[in-house]
Amino acid sequence: MRTVRSAGFALFCMLVIITMAAIVVPAARAPRSGPDRRDVRTLAQQKINARVLTAIYRRRGDAKGKVVAASGASIQVDRHGRGLVDVRAEVRPELMKKIKALGGVVVSTSSTYDSIVGWMPLLTLERLAADPTVRAIEPGQ
Repeated sequence: MRTVRSAGFALFCMLVIITMAAIVVPAARAPRSGPDRRDVRTLAQQKINARVLTAIYRRRGDAKGKVVAASGASIQVDRHGRGLVDVRAEVRPELMKKIKALGGVVVSTSSTYDSIVGWMPLLTLERLAADPTVRAIEPGQ
């Protein structure tokens, strides 16, 4: 009787080991996947609203597979390829000069709300967003 129990226990242990190996080994051999490459954005792109970023991608011609905004609503774009945007940053002369140097036209500013509304070339918005004083770039109203 003792031999039957020992054999049964040994058989049980073997089944457990085989089952664990069947579960653990494929998981250990599975490739480690990092973050999805489509969702990776630069720090500057993270400051830009999804609708504005989608308009930038469309302007570049690489909108296929890079549509960020879920809604179909787009931003206002003029015939020169400039979008109406609201730059959220402290209103300072240095930043105003940078906007103009990048081809932008300032429509209005508000020191109270840290807002600069203007028409900016879509292809230069990422350079503007890279400025450390810029907190966000939203669609203009």
